[in-house]
Amino acid sequence: MNTAKRSLGEPKMDPAVARQRIAGMAWFPRFSLTVGGLGFAPFASGTWGSLPPCIAVLGLVVLLPADLGWVIDAVLVALLAWAAFGCVRWTATAEEALGIKDPSCIVLDEIAGMSIALLGLHLPLRSMAEAGSWSWAGSGVLGVGMAFLLFRFFDVLKPPPCKALERIGGGWGVLLDDVLAGVYACIVMHVVGPLAR
Repeated sequence: MNTAKRSLGEPKMDPAVARQRIAGMAWFPRFSLTVGGLGFAPFASGTWGSLPPCIAVLGLVVLLPADLGWVIDAVLVALLAWAAFGCVRWTATAEEALGIKDPSCIVLDEIAGMSIALLGLHLPLRSMAEAGSWSWAGSGVLGVGMAFLLFRFFDVLKPPPCKALERIGGGWGVLLDDVLAGVYACIVMHVVGPLAR
């Protein structure tokens, strides 16, 4: 019996059923594909799955000294590499266990797209601000928030050729439409975003 329903994007499956069906997968692939369980959110799992890169960037903005701003892009590239590897390597196994293609509980592709959307932005580090100034916080939250909204917009809208890339199937199809949505969001951020260099 197929318990999947169609939502805005990927086929939606009851989170309890999805957890049960992929319980046989090894721990790390299951943890990765669902981004620590965020993919099992009862609604908007793709939105929840897009948040970790945003939180990581905002945390680094607060913690990094002025001369280590490059670490933010290094972390985003590492997240992108993990997401790309994981999607390509483990998605087919999860799809087979779940019985549907591109299930909504797989949100590692959102990590890839969101990481791309945030790459190369001129993020204001707390350590670079004048003592007592909070302008860096507002700029950082505004910029990261705009990148988040743009990525989600392009991921849901799926402008060409995103929809065609989904049809590739398997891990590549799950990954590439989000990568392209991230590229679109990144381009907009670099042209008109508040953190453009």
